[in-house]
Amino acid sequence: MCSRGAGLRQWTVEQVELGRFPGLVWDDPPAKTMFRIPWKHAGKQDFRHDEDAAFFKAWAEYKGKYRPGERLDPAGWKTRLRCALNKSPEFEEVPTRSQLDIAEPYKVYRLVPPAEQYPVWESSG
Repeated sequence: MCSRGAGLRQWTVEQVELGRFPGLVWDDPPAKTMFRIPWKHAGKQDFRHDEDAAFFKAWAEYKGKYRPGERLDPAGWKTRLRCALNKSPEFEEVPTRSQLDIAEPYKVYRLVPPAEQYPVWESSG
């Protein structure tokens, strides 16, 4: 299991490998450089909270942004994870592989190799 301080990349890869979340799978096995995230809209009539928002909820719990018993916020959890993925140099969305207009929509993200990542500049002072 991931240590509490693990970053988004390590945590995400571990979740894909564990297979705990339906639809969270490698998009390119056996290379394991791209993965699918189920991306069903929370407003859809067939939205299943326990299944369709489970991965986003797990990230919120891991980051301390949700604790059991608090108000459920699947749209907020998805937004937080999407923003974290988009902000990170370690991930790149692959829209050409994503399928959003199907019964079980998903987005595909690529794990960006360290050599391709843009430098993260730290402010001094």
